[in-house]
Amino acid sequence: MNTRDEVELWHALYCLESRYWHEVDCNGGSNAHEFYVPDGLMVVGHNRFEGRDKIREFYQWRQRQATTAISSVKTTRHLINNLFVESSDEGQAKVLGIVSFYGAAVRAPAPQCKPPMLVADLLNECVLDGDIGWQFKSHTLQPVF
Repeated sequence: MNTRDEVELWHALYCLESRYWHEVDCNGGSNAHEFYVPDGLMVVGHNRFEGRDKIREFYQWRQRQATTAISSVKTTRHLINNLFVESSDEGQAKVLGIVSFYGAAVRAPAPQCKPPMLVADLLNECVLDGDIGWQFKSHTLQPVF
């Protein structure tokens, strides 16, 4: 793969990852399941969600948790760093990186000076669908802190 192809691949997968977290932070993840192939896998620590239906159920559960808290508002931000992309085959790639998760049960701007709630290694397997574009085959967060 030449440098231009590597840059284009990195950009496409960075966009996939950043659009995903924007969906989670700004829309509660209501459409997050659409970022996955039909039998895609989402893993957060020891929790596994296989298939779009289970991923959708997770984000619906997450939304209910936010609305049953003391405040019905939840502000979150997921920051991605150190994204490394490795092409394993035509139409397949691995993405490694770091996700830092901040959250508060108040409307932004949240008056907090706390460290992130979670810092995790990001390990993704991505596949290219000619009609849809890049999607997650698996999206894994392994907590570090």
